[in-house]
Amino acid sequence: MTPDLHRPRAALSETAQLPAAMEAETNNSSEACFPKTSVPPTPPNTAELDHRSGVDAPLGRRIIEEISQTNQNFALPGTQKAENVVPLIQEMNDVTPSLQEIRSISLLLSNHKIEDISGSYQESKISSKKNVNVRDGSISSNEIKDYGKKEVDDLVESHKGQNGMKFVEKIVEEEKTKKETYEEERDEDLNETDLKREEDKELRKYNKKIPEERATVQKDEIEEHFDKLPWVFGALGRVLNLGIRYGPKFAPINIPLRRRLQTFAVFFWMSTFLFMGLGSTFFLLYLFFFTQYWWVSLCYLTWFLGDRSVCNRGGRRFEWLRRWCLWKHYRDFFPVHLIKTADLDPSKNYIMGYHPHGILSAGAFCHFSTEGSDFSKTFPGFTPYLLVLEGHFLLPFYRDFFMGTGAVSATRESMDYLLGREGAGRALCLVVGGAKESLDCHPNTVVLHLNKRKGFCKMALRHGASLVPMFSFGENEIYDQVSNPEGSFIRRFQNALQKIIGLAPCMFIGRGIFQYSFGIVPFRKPIYTVVGAPIDVPLVKNPTKEQIISLHETYVKSVIDLYNKYKQKYSEYPECEIKIV
Repeated sequence: MTPDLHRPRAALSETAQLPAAMEAETNNSSEACFPKTSVPPTPPNTAELDHRSGVDAPLGRRIIEEISQTNQNFALPGTQKAENVVPLIQEMNDVTPSLQEIRSISLLLSNHKIEDISGSYQESKISSKKNVNVRDGSISSNEIKDYGKKEVDDLVESHKGQNGMKFVEKIVEEEKTKKETYEEERDEDLNETDLKREEDKELRKYNKKIPEERATVQKDEIEEHFDKLPWVFGALGRVLNLGIRYGPKFAPINIPLRRRLQTFAVFFWMSTFLFMGLGSTFFLLYLFFFTQYWWVSLCYLTWFLGDRSVCNRGGRRFEWLRRWCLWKHYRDFFPVHLIKTADLDPSKNYIMGYHPHGILSAGAFCHFSTEGSDFSKTFPGFTPYLLVLEGHFLLPFYRDFFMGTGAVSATRESMDYLLGREGAGRALCLVVGGAKESLDCHPNTVVLHLNKRKGFCKMALRHGASLVPMFSFGENEIYDQVSNPEGSFIRRFQNALQKIIGLAPCMFIGRGIFQYSFGIVPFRKPIYTVVGAPIDVPLVKNPTKEQIISLHETYVKSVIDLYNKYKQKYSEYPECEIKIV
């Protein structure tokens, strides 16, 4: 209804106050539905409007009429539908999210600037749960990775708008890039692991027992203590254990039987070398001079004179002696490992150089004089021979025992006989450094006497026998030796005695059978004998000096390369450098 513009000012004021009265009546029943800010303004009277705005009267009347009509339309719906306010409020409470979720939606809208977002309630739930930090309209891959699969799918569904799809595509691109980088790094690690595994697999192809890691044995406090003393006091101190505790350090009583058998096997080997020859000599002299069995000594002497050169004609081997089960215990004492790195042709003959000499070449004896390390299985089709000083075959009974294991003399006549015969498949193990090298065999040192050792190269050329370098890691560590530097009194005495008897008088120190302080039994330290690749040698009946020197240089280089290649894996002292003298 249009109000009368010609009514008095009081009537207009009463009409203008009608919406406010209607609003007050409505707020009594639905105060929560319409906030106070929604109260319509009271229209001013015509005089006030004309006075304030300075407009003409007709225009003012039209403005008042429009305002009144607005007030009438505003108030009536609220009055007519007041009974529906309570259900509407309940419905709004069910639909409206929590205040915290509304704030999260507002933050997401303001920071991401996404105009078209559906499913805002689900997104606000994800945002409030994960507390995502958003910067410049994107989420980093480090933050999005915490989302579960279902939540990420919901987030993708909710961002159907243009900006939302760009946001999701950027996240997917970051995840794809990160996955590719991770796969590349993983492939590099797998390649390194595969290379190492292939190297070990190549070694295991020929060896059943190859340690995964380099085995080391540290000296105990007793050894470290006596190493600091002069050798005389150190030797006496080892017997009495002076300065550590009273009496020697004895082995435990409850040691397993197999370890006792291993110790016995090594002690038997040392006893044959040290006592069998000399003991047999004194025994035959006693029978000849002091008993009625003098004829026994005479018979053995007669047989010895006719058999003395057999050590230069291939020896006299007994396979049953080489295959004693005792040698298996000998192998397991250290233990000794034979590591094959290349195949050898059984249709050829080989001279296999063994380095270093050590005190007694324990590894060479195990590989070539016995079947303790299964040499015949590792190198099928070969007959092994161990070349040693001819003086070993001058001692009665010991010479027969040693020859029975396959040992022969390391002389030119012996090598010509073995390499010059018809047939092939002979593997001659020659300890190239000789007895003189044993005087320089100390733990944590590698000194090889090779510069003046060229005779084996000449022999290889004359018979066309290939050379095979071998290096035995741990050979120098199974015994300690008194300090004997060049020029010292001990070294001069040893050199003079070697020239007389032919054997090097090494003053070595080991352990005992029932105690660990002093004795002739070697220490339990592993020996790894690595057999290198063969060096093919042409057949030259009369080799020149240049050919011998060239072959010698090639062999020395092969020995050095073999040591440097495997020292990190098998040496107890990989930092030790090899020295050629």
